[in-house]
Amino acid sequence: MAYAPRPMTKNYLLTALRFFRRQRGYTLLNVLGLTVGLLGAFLILLWVQDELRQDRFHEDSDHLFMAMRHLTYTNGTVETTRSVTYPAAAALEEAYAEIEHAEMVTFPNEAILSQGDRAFRERGYWAEEAFFELFSFPLVAGDPATALDAPDGLVISETLAQSLFQTDDVASVLGRTVRFDDRHDARVTGVAATVPSQSRLQFDWVLPFEEYYARNAWLDHWGNNGARLYVRLAEGADLATVNDQVRDLITRNANVEGTNLFLYPFADYHLYGTFEDGEQAGGRIEYVQAFGVVAFLLVLIACINFMNLATARAAQRAREISVRKTLGATRSGLAAQFLGEAVLVAVGAAVLALVALVSLLPVFGEVAGKPFELGALGPGMWALFVAVAIGAGLLAGSYPAFVLSNYKLAGVLRGNGGVASGGLLRKVLVVGQFAASVLLIVGTLVVYRQIDYIQTKNLGLDRENVVMMTLEGGARTQYDAFRQALLAQPGIETVTTTNQNPLSVGNSTSDPTWDGKDPEAQLNFYIIQASYDFVETMRMEVASGRAFSRAFGADTSNFVVNEAMARLMETDDPVGERLAFWGRDGEIVGMVEDFHMTSLYAPIEPTILLLDTDLDANIAQTRMLALRVAPGQTAEALTGLERTFAQFSPGVPFDYAFLDERFGRMYESEQRIGTLANLFALVAAFVAGLGLFGLAAYAAERRRKEVGVRKVLGASVPDVVALLSREFVALVGVACAVAFPLAYLGAERWLDGFAYRAELGLTPFLIAGASALLLAALTVGVQAYRAATADPIHALRHD
Repeated sequence: MAYAPRPMTKNYLLTALRFFRRQRGYTLLNVLGLTVGLLGAFLILLWVQDELRQDRFHEDSDHLFMAMRHLTYTNGTVETTRSVTYPAAAALEEAYAEIEHAEMVTFPNEAILSQGDRAFRERGYWAEEAFFELFSFPLVAGDPATALDAPDGLVISETLAQSLFQTDDVASVLGRTVRFDDRHDARVTGVAATVPSQSRLQFDWVLPFEEYYARNAWLDHWGNNGARLYVRLAEGADLATVNDQVRDLITRNANVEGTNLFLYPFADYHLYGTFEDGEQAGGRIEYVQAFGVVAFLLVLIACINFMNLATARAAQRAREISVRKTLGATRSGLAAQFLGEAVLVAVGAAVLALVALVSLLPVFGEVAGKPFELGALGPGMWALFVAVAIGAGLLAGSYPAFVLSNYKLAGVLRGNGGVASGGLLRKVLVVGQFAASVLLIVGTLVVYRQIDYIQTKNLGLDRENVVMMTLEGGARTQYDAFRQALLAQPGIETVTTTNQNPLSVGNSTSDPTWDGKDPEAQLNFYIIQASYDFVETMRMEVASGRAFSRAFGADTSNFVVNEAMARLMETDDPVGERLAFWGRDGEIVGMVEDFHMTSLYAPIEPTILLLDTDLDANIAQTRMLALRVAPGQTAEALTGLERTFAQFSPGVPFDYAFLDERFGRMYESEQRIGTLANLFALVAAFVAGLGLFGLAAYAAERRRKEVGVRKVLGASVPDVVALLSREFVALVGVACAVAFPLAYLGAERWLDGFAYRAELGLTPFLIAGASALLLAALTVGVQAYRAATADPIHALRHD
């Protein structure tokens, strides 16, 4: 009776286990390569899943939108912003039946919440009444429909409630009083559950927008933009139709041209939030797609190792295959056997990868800046892991199965092995996996090059040695005395206040007018409110005129502008020109050189500095303290700052940050992406090197007799090492030639997303190429050296 094998029968399984046991080194290389490759892929899949989940947990996420604006300037450029004018909310709800809710929410703010002798500085928002109906942030105590109805209402997080009131019974804190920012008492009307990490809106407190509105009269003006607007559309509403209807809402009411309002899916903004010239131009989705490709490449590189090593050692299974074919084994049956072996190895590697994954989750979470928990993976992710493992096994075993099942029995009898060497394909695969590794290395180097450029670029002001903190309590209400006390401390050179970080300006308006301004022009101006010594503290360069000065009482109505503002006014020197807006009609007394007032992704915009010194009456504005520390005296300055702050604001938490640290946090995402890219580039290089190590060992073994003859004939160790290494190093050189053009195109595309970017140059390519060649030379060289130093007599006697 003919032998009719079936895939992965008991016989096949025993045969596979025996082969794995006999070829321990070969099996270890395959399992290790697949384990590391799958581990890298699994970690990436976790990160990708988290990115895809951002803001999609809200019950009505399909009907939830954010209002945005396209601003078309006179020069034709288009800026897209999320900052929207306050009156638009009521206008949208009143005029359009498709809009169920239109809710204003401020930008995130930090404030001190205290109860008795306990005080905590936390982040939160002012929001309108329907905030907890619009968003799915459940309350563990209180009614979400009414929690923000009362002007003195306050919703706090469960964690903050436990900290403030020292109780786990958070329902008991409803109705109790919390001192907010040492300004007024608020009544707890709700306690919110912990906000999911997948939410862009992270908060520990929410206050009624009414309280914020009462202190900021400028919100009423259609030309001012200082908050964000979120909208829920009714069931069945067509987004395109609604956008056609609302497009000119601001234009009509502000009596300006070039402002187009539109609604954008809230859940899409995280991934697709980048706009260029009024068109959607990517966003985080590009990183998600890139890392998805990286995950595939990691698995592919590991699978290539398996293919190469399996086909390279095909001749060692000649006898087994011959016996099975003699007994009637079919080609499909043999192919199934070898595919099964590959899947078996891949599943074993996947189990090891998952064990490593569990232990590495906390570390990976720290690197990625995201909390990852095994219990939150869900059945879908586990199913994906299984699918990836089995898919990797099938991919890895596909070509070896084809080669081995095609083994010619006649060839065995003739003594030539009966199977094609697969040498050309192995070369192609080696080139492919090293090309992928080089791509990842170049990408990593480009990211770090841009980050270094950002961190070292001249921003138009000196961000070093500037300490910033929020003014609270007596430090704010007695600012002049507080300032004098600070200046008496060692190491403190200058002191000022401002309403925002000068490197991340968010307030803007279209209101400013001057003689000669085109009344039809749509222009947007960024506004910084600051007290005396702001220009000096930030060490901005005065290009013309002067900074604000206590010697000129009229400066409370005057302005300082940047060079971009002068260009907009079509003048080389605007000093002496008059500006009017927000009830001020004053003179431009100075012009500072351009400085980067927002991200380096964006160009420098026209910026106006206003003098604001009345902290007590205008507590919503210049509440941020900035002081310059003398180089080398940071410790003394911080000690003096803390001591003085405690004297003026006892019981208030002392928190500060350096301006350069805040600037760095603006690009924390890029830094984390760079770190992840670096990690996975190392993984790819390790797996590729592992495969090359195995192939080099096989090549050295296969050419053992040739090496022995050459040594007997006088070849030196370096000659033999060069002989065995030359081919592999050449293949890596070809891989570099293949990878460099692709890496260049990808790097240029990514760098083009920055308005100010580093030059690409040759350095990343030279480093990546040299690293790949060095890895290949060391990996192959070790095996070649072992072969070159072996006793040739043993090789000749054996053969």
